Amino acid sequence: MFFDSLLYDATFATTKSYNQLAVEIKSSHGVEISKQGIDQRFNEGAAKYIESLIGEQLCEQVLHSIDTGWFKHFKRIIIKDSTKFDVSKNLKEKLPGFGGCASEAGTCIQYEFDVKSGYVNDLAITPAKRPDVKDSLETINKVRAGDLTIRDMGYFVIDYFRGIQEEKAFFISRLKPKVVVYQKKGNKFEEIDFVGLYHMMTKNNIERLDKQVFIGSDEKFPVRLVIGLIPEEVVAARMQKINKYNKKKGRQTGKDYINKARFNLFITNIPDDIMKSEAIANIYKIRWQIELIFKAWKSIFGLDNVGQMKYTRLMCLLNARLLLILINWETLMTERYNLFKKTGRLLSVYKCTKTLKDNSRDLRRILTNGCKGLEQWIRWVNEIFKSNHWLEEKKKKMGFEKIMCLNVL
Repeated sequence: MFFDSLLYDATFATTKSYNQLAVEIKSSHGVEISKQGIDQRFNEGAAKYIESLIGEQLCEQVLHSIDTGWFKHFKRIIIKDSTKFDVSKNLKEKLPGFGGCASEAGTCIQYEFDVKSGYVNDLAITPAKRPDVKDSLETINKVRAGDLTIRDMGYFVIDYFRGIQEEKAFFISRLKPKVVVYQKKGNKFEEIDFVGLYHMMTKNNIERLDKQVFIGSDEKFPVRLVIGLIPEEVVAARMQKINKYNKKKGRQTGKDYINKARFNLFITNIPDDIMKSEAIANIYKIRWQIELIFKAWKSIFGLDNVGQMKYTRLMCLLNARLLLILINWETLMTERYNLFKKTGRLLSVYKCTKTLKDNSRDLRRILTNGCKGLEQWIRWVNEIFKSNHWLEEKKKKMGFEKIMCLNVL
């Protein structure tokens, strides 16, 4: 009954009050319980119980991997990012925020999944203050030989890239502006002059370069650097954004950022005989799939829509919503695989997620009745998805389906 009440709460985008939960428990199970009685159930044991269900769900995932085009070069294509949001300040000791003009309390959800299969490789709730770089180093053991990992600059740490290399796996990342880049000439390392490089490329009308370089003042770690010029209007917008951000923080934009702002800079260890430089920049764009997922979590499931509450209730609530998200995610990935195999078309993650969420109460009823009607539910999902839930092609942007079909050589 306790879990069912959490599932009931999770099916709504706004948190239910104790009184609403008491009414639902009375209505569904014929049991009377006071608001105080419900509050007492949200204890440390309850939080650990719901967290253990997340662990069980992650251990029991079914793999349906799409192997097509350049996907075949890699066993898994792993994307990772985090989403952060504020929580009530009474939780600042358990979930410290960034302080200062930022929030006093906040939480962060680390999420990593395989683009090919949808397999969730990592899902963790941490304080917002915990840096993504720390997560990179603590989760390196999840990388396997043949993986391709794609991450943004928040996870940039050279030891992580070295660990990937040692595991015989691959990475694509943006170059962090403060990282020093060297070329080797003879036995000497010479720092690349990005101002001079910009003038050379514009003078000779060169849009893209592909160089073998070394990164890090001390590490001198060898990587392949893909350098692409960007339009002046994009440079202006980029500088305006970073200057506004730094002014808010009371600091000035660094020289390293300014010198590299005219380029899109990507580092990788994928050999050029497997993937050309133009493909590297385009493939990095699939990292935005995780941003769409976070958007769905917040706008559809209301993951970040939490009021003031005690820590154990918050953990129960977040994990219950994440559990519902995982169940719907696996349903979606299974249908994506089956329908792609039959039609060669991809489903829209956002459209499918919204439909599943809108019908969560039906799924809850099935789960609480010994899974009676589950087969009928799956058939309904299949029919509704293939009717009007396809991924739409973007006219001016390279969408996921086009990227998946790229010729990388």
